Amino acid sequence: MEKKIGIRLLTGAFIGALVAHAPASAQQRLTIYSAYENSQIAPLTKAFEAKNPGVAVDHFRQPGEELLATIELELRARSPKADVVGLNDASIAYLQKRHDAFEPYAAKDADKARVEMRSPQNIFTPAFVNLYLIHYNTRRISEADVPKSWADLADPKWKNQIAMADPSSSQSVQSFVWFIADYLVKSDPAKFGWDYFKRMGANGVHLESSHGTIRDLTVSGERPIGINLLANAQTAKNRGEPTSNIWPSEGVPGELSAFGLLRASKNKELGKRWLDFIISPEGQGLMPASLGGAPVRNDVAYKYPDGSSLERVKIIPVDSTFISDNKRTQARKFHDAVGK
Repeated sequence: MEKKIGIRLLTGAFIGALVAHAPASAQQRLTIYSAYENSQIAPLTKAFEAKNPGVAVDHFRQPGEELLATIELELRARSPKADVVGLNDASIAYLQKRHDAFEPYAAKDADKARVEMRSPQNIFTPAFVNLYLIHYNTRRISEADVPKSWADLADPKWKNQIAMADPSSSQSVQSFVWFIADYLVKSDPAKFGWDYFKRMGANGVHLESSHGTIRDLTVSGERPIGINLLANAQTAKNRGEPTSNIWPSEGVPGELSAFGLLRASKNKELGKRWLDFIISPEGQGLMPASLGGAPVRNDVAYKYPDGSSLERVKIIPVDSTFISDNKRTQARKFHDAVGK
């Protein structure tokens, strides 16, 4: 079922029909739900299938918030279709708190992940770190002219040139909203907090449903500046597209992306093999070229798309508990602030 499914919201029943009508096969099948594009996750799924002859991976993709709604519908109907889901750690924490959705599992090599990225109760297996950055089109904006800080984006010179994700549809942008409204405001209340988003709204910021759309708008130059995730900047770099990125002077929020094994999975052994694979040296080595994030293991070599080394970037770990508990309130405040 690894096909692009271009619909915004599917009911659990419809998805069930899709899975149920997958081609009959003697193969064992592992079903993964995630917010990652099929082209992004394909290197991982193909490598996993190569290591596991007779196993096929079915991948179903929706934007983060829509995917959460789908998974919740299926959990409430006591009919989840996925074996494993790939989300950020805040969304996994939300599903675990609301639905006790995940079965703890200590993946092989889980102790090789950086300490701050491990799940204390083994609810998830960390996959990669995704960072917010300023992504820009190098044909539309010269290196000397690009904004150097998050505060710079509110400058009227960038009116109608910036795109960012809408928290009503994107799970990941909740990290950025927390970073601006609740973290940076403590050190610089004049520039940040909810008033920052009021200024962005007045500056004509365009809200999009997914970070992949923002990447495409940045690449085409239609919106030459994107508030985007490392994964999308990495994807553009991998494709040789005319973009680069800036690491803002205030630092960048670091969001952990992970996979969790659903308690109701009918293929738990395959699910555990997948979790073992993604934290393995081979799986971690594929992350930059596949999902586009930085590895969570220090023993895997990596440089960011602009050639920066890991230690050069000031990463602020996000408060995933706060984000999980306050996502709807934060989304409402955000829309009130930007006026959209």
